[in-house]
Amino acid sequence: MPIRRNKRVQKCKDDRFSNLPDDILHQILSFNDTKYAVQTCLLSKRFKNLWKTLPDLSFDSMNFNRVFCFKRFVLDVLTHRDPSVDIGKFSLTRRDRIDKSFMTKVIDYVVSHNVKDLSLPVDWGEFRLPQRLIECESINSLLMETFRPEILPGHWFGFVGLQDLHLSRMQFHYESQQPFDPFSSCPNLRSLYLGDCYLSGFSVFRITGHQLINFSLSNFIIANRGRIELLAPMLTSFSFENSIPQCFALVDLPTLSNVNVQVFLPHQFFRSNSTKQKAADALTNMFRVLRHARFVTLSYDTIEILAKAPNRLQHQPSPFMELEKMKLKMQLGENSIAISPHVTAYLLSASGYHATLEVEVERVKTTFSSPDPVGIPSFSTVDLTLDFWE
Repeated sequence: MPIRRNKRVQKCKDDRFSNLPDDILHQILSFNDTKYAVQTCLLSKRFKNLWKTLPDLSFDSMNFNRVFCFKRFVLDVLTHRDPSVDIGKFSLTRRDRIDKSFMTKVIDYVVSHNVKDLSLPVDWGEFRLPQRLIECESINSLLMETFRPEILPGHWFGFVGLQDLHLSRMQFHYESQQPFDPFSSCPNLRSLYLGDCYLSGFSVFRITGHQLINFSLSNFIIANRGRIELLAPMLTSFSFENSIPQCFALVDLPTLSNVNVQVFLPHQFFRSNSTKQKAADALTNMFRVLRHARFVTLSYDTIEILAKAPNRLQHQPSPFMELEKMKLKMQLGENSIAISPHVTAYLLSASGYHATLEVEVERVKTTFSSPDPVGIPSFSTVDLTLDFWE
């Protein structure tokens, strides 16, 4: 008798799940790779054809033992799904280089089904994006990896409806004395992320975004002393992470509010006074560009650059005139530095010391040589909120 009751309970649960509306089931299935969503057709008649109306598709070659099986599965899904259903999100991840025939078929399909959110973390090789993809007006979010301008027709972005652009592991080489401005043809761009980038061959890398609100740079390098020019009058958030200080052209960013600067600088940069000065000059120049920021977060390495070039700060005006809150990420360890008075004065004096200072302290992990080390936490934070009033 207990066994029969358990079966009835289980059947009731199954029926309750199967009776959910299609849009809710679609949302549940979208959290998994499409391979596993298709496999649900074996559960019951309710799920037999449900995958054919999925608006969100995700394919990852890591879920297949052979590339041939992966490509065949992707094309089979696209061939047999309901052609009347447009695509909301489409993601295709492949670790090795794609082949032209396969990728052309995939792009043709997603463009013809009005894809909105397109994610293509693939190795493009020598493939060139077709013009119909560049001109697709339905795309408002785009993610690409291993990106090079050579894969674009004419080396420019023409996604008219694009609002969110994420490019990583990319290389730009543009031999010209004219500014390189690849995003000027994206009039609706509001969020831009550039990560793991190496740029060379030009003197000015221009970011034109009249609607741009969020801009992030990570592990970003410009060779040949090139500089960055931001033409973004509506920019409110700027993030600069895991990068050596770059040269920025002095522009006005009147609406800038949130700034996050997490500079990465190898210790060999501190071996000579000249490298210390160059790093500090580039950093203070960046701060002048970001002078309208009201909420600023600075990493330990950023503070270290300022602290090790005190003579450079004496000749620089304090940048953040509208500052309301500054957060400093410091380190506690054997070789850590303190926040020196000249750094504090440089960062806060423009606001009349009316800003709130928050200090987050990270404890540097210590390695013990004893056979039975005492266990201590490797990370702890201390938040000190101080109001500076004169």
